[in-house]
Amino acid sequence: MLRGLGAREGRRVNRTGRALAVAALLIAVAAAIHWRGKGVSRVQRGWTVASAKGCFTCHGPGGIRGMADPGHGLDEIPPFSGGLITMYARTEGEIREWILDGLPRRVRDDPEQMKLRASATIRMPAWRGRLSGDEVDDLVAYVKAVSEFETPPEGPAAQGHEVAVRLGCFNCHGPQGRASMPNPRSFKGYIPSWDGQDFPELARDDAEIREWVLDGRPRRLHDSALARVFLDRQVIQMPAYRGHIDPAEVDRLVDYLRWVRAHPY
Repeated sequence: MLRGLGAREGRRVNRTGRALAVAALLIAVAAAIHWRGKGVSRVQRGWTVASAKGCFTCHGPGGIRGMADPGHGLDEIPPFSGGLITMYARTEGEIREWILDGLPRRVRDDPEQMKLRASATIRMPAWRGRLSGDEVDDLVAYVKAVSEFETPPEGPAAQGHEVAVRLGCFNCHGPQGRASMPNPRSFKGYIPSWDGQDFPELARDDAEIREWVLDGRPRRLHDSALARVFLDRQVIQMPAYRGHIDPAEVDRLVDYLRWVRAHPY
């Protein structure tokens, strides 16, 4: 009798264990789906596509290194960053042609350009028919952001970009502030991009942007008990720059952020 009860109890424990394991899996899947939701920026999704499709194999981690290409007249496969991309692509349309066809039409129709590439050891693959339209759009957005393909004109927004570079803002907020880097234990699971749909939920106006920069969070969210739970527990905390940045630099950061939001990817 005792042995029978023990067996039944064992089966019950096993069923409970399996149920808990399934529940944990469902929670993990739900979290992954949530992180990949529409709030995640196009630039972040482009990084994911580039990683999955092997783009970083030749263009280096994050697309910022490149590699040698013996036999190529320009000697190398360029990184996306460092300002070199404009030597290869003059417009967003040409970035798209590189991805889809391996070469833009302008280069393909230029005998001198083709001569440079005739003996190249490594050639850019053509992805037409292998990527969805959304994947291409996401890749283009990532290449544009990490290469600084579009930048603000000389003036306050450009100065704000320089401040953001100096302070390391793009380390957390991604290229040009346009990424959605993962942030465990945060409300949405990521750091919202500056040009994202959900950014106004965090910064309703310029005054709240300044509070984020100076104090690490706006007073409105700090005074909300529910919001503060997520702000306090998230792994990556927004630093407070009060005392480390002058008011004019804060103003320039606001100018740059406005420019990013006016030019979403």
